[in-house]
Amino acid sequence: MKYRWAASTAVIGAILGLAAAPAAAAPDEAIDIYGTPVRVAIAADGTAYLGNYGQGGGVFVVPSGATRASRTISTGGHITTGLAIGPDGTLYVATAEGDQSAVEVVPAGDAATARTIPVSPGRHPVAAGPDGTVYVANPAGDTVSVIAPNGTAVDRTIKVGAGPAEIAVAQNGTAYVTSQTAGTVSVIPAGADTVAKTIELVSDTGTSEEPHGIAAAPDGTIYVANIKSSDIAVIKPGAGTVAERIYVEGGPQDVAIAPDGSLYVTSLLTRKLSVIRPHTKEVAGAIPTDGGPGHLAVAPDGSVIVISPGTSPRGGAVVRYSTAALAAASQGSTAAAPAASLSSEAAAQPAAGTPNALPAVAGGVAAAFVAAAVGILVKGRRRRARLAGASQAG
Repeated sequence: MKYRWAASTAVIGAILGLAAAPAAAAPDEAIDIYGTPVRVAIAADGTAYLGNYGQGGGVFVVPSGATRASRTISTGGHITTGLAIGPDGTLYVATAEGDQSAVEVVPAGDAATARTIPVSPGRHPVAAGPDGTVYVANPAGDTVSVIAPNGTAVDRTIKVGAGPAEIAVAQNGTAYVTSQTAGTVSVIPAGADTVAKTIELVSDTGTSEEPHGIAAAPDGTIYVANIKSSDIAVIKPGAGTVAERIYVEGGPQDVAIAPDGSLYVTSLLTRKLSVIRPHTKEVAGAIPTDGGPGHLAVAPDGSVIVISPGTSPRGGAVVRYSTAALAAASQGSTAAAPAASLSSEAAAQPAAGTPNALPAVAGGVAAAFVAAAVGILVKGRRRRARLAGASQAG
């Protein structure tokens, strides 16, 4: 009876050990890319475009579901600094080489640039609106250049906060620009020549929360990834202030919205892809990434492509996470909100890479169960061996 209990204990311990493992699904597949991909955009048919920041530049074209590029769109040797896809499938590629920068226009399905639009020197994130208007961030000049649909030159330039980082365009054509140095989001209505509204994202001491990645939901809600305050700021349609915040550990850098309304967030310090389910205010779970993750994009089928620059001999890792992997990750949270206010610089944050306390404790309990069970089984076998030996000697 004692040994049956020991066997049961071992089974229970093993189950606890399995339960103690962090809820994280392994990535489904790595996309084999040479160079240094830093930007990703996904078309309506699932084709992924990966901008090469490394030598030779260019854009790698990866068909839906593929793990290798089928072709490369040349950028004339210039590095790629920004990517956007227009409503008609046109690809807009921001490039830079020395003091020369441009936005190259590649019609849907084409293998080469159709026209080149000069912009100010620098490295430029870009975004395309629902009518084909293209917005180009100019970090060196603290401005945003606007290119009209089918335009061949910059139409107008708008002053924004210091250090413009990323741009998102809502379905009504309003552009939202994060300024990382200033700690602001500039709101530019469709067709406007100036910023209509500035939303502040600063700490209690008046310093920038370092807003970086930004995404616009179909209903007009805006989500901003704040590196310094480790949260996602939620801005309701038409609002001038932050409505709520969702804590995401490790300095979230980029955010994207899935077709079902889920949010996906990359955190460079903790090397995780966090999952926030629709209509919730906390992280549901996370997947460890291959190196420090940067930009990401969601495909029409709900899968997510994440770029981790500089994590392999080839210059960077690109991984596609399936909807199944993302759903599995959302079954258990890996982040806990700090006790202090999220907007405070003094807010306590978990150390990068610190495991969840509950799995650690459960793992210890499981180990104790297994150790005890093994000890009982070994002792039992030794006792039976001694008894058998005594019987034979008699």
